[in-house]
Amino acid sequence: VPKRREIIKNVREDVLSWATGKGYSFIPSVSNKFMIDVKMPARTYIESMMAEKVLVGRAWPSMPTHVRVSIGLPEEMAKWKAAHEKVMAKAKA
Repeated sequence: VPKRREIIKNVREDVLSWATGKGYSFIPSVSNKFMIDVKMPARTYIESMMAEKVLVGRAWPSMPTHVRVSIGLPEEMAKWKAAHEKVMAKAKA
């Protein structure tokens, strides 16, 4: 368990550092997830990410533009980053 906690911590810190560097707003945590503001209806983002074959958390009525992202393995989070960038770029276009 301690080793897995360390892995999750390191991956989470990497992802949140990446998100900060890209200017994305998020609610950090010390667990295996975080909430990111995708600046669009959460349902739209979720469906767009599914089209990229990346699943993210559900929509929250009290936070209509935020989605929950679970921390996975480094390669899973690399796939999330790439898909997130693609979805966000399409939204700006």
